[in-house]
Amino acid sequence: MRALIVLRAAGVRGGNRCTMEDQRVAVRNAGGTITLGDRGNFAAPEARVMLRAVAPASLSIGSRFYINAGASITAYSSVTIGDDFKMGPFASIADTAGHEITAGEGARIAPVVIGNNVWLGRGVAVMPGVTIGDNAIIGANSVVTKDVPADTVVAGTPARPIRSLAHSSTPRR
Repeated sequence: MRALIVLRAAGVRGGNRCTMEDQRVAVRNAGGTITLGDRGNFAAPEARVMLRAVAPASLSIGSRFYINAGASITAYSSVTIGDDFKMGPFASIADTAGHEITAGEGARIAPVVIGNNVWLGRGVAVMPGVTIGDNAIIGANSVVTKDVPADTVVAGTPARPIRSLAHSSTPRR
């Protein structure tokens, strides 16, 4: 119940039966929309979890998510995350680079879409404009700069495919 009160007070929609293992969740809803699915869990005993949506952005996370200590999700346009999402400690997702690369161009802003049953390992950075398919696994400390197909394990800086998780109809022996 305490998690629901904290989240709703910060302008978060949804999120029934969400839990916080610690009260260290910072919601910076600067006129955007933050929507959480049901039965999510924030685990932040060591470091604050940060959710941020700047008007007119939308940040949406599906049901049964697990977001670990020090993780951050920032939306200036749109960040959409599916159900059964797991985010490791100190991982980040941002739909903006935060600053311009070339003077006068402005900061790059592009929507981020993450499918169902995706796992981001510790220290992963998901960059603007990336789409990650269902059932993908992103290895620890990877920087995701390009789209990741469904059922794929990627790792590295920049993240590259390591192997496929496609299920075979032939049983393994």
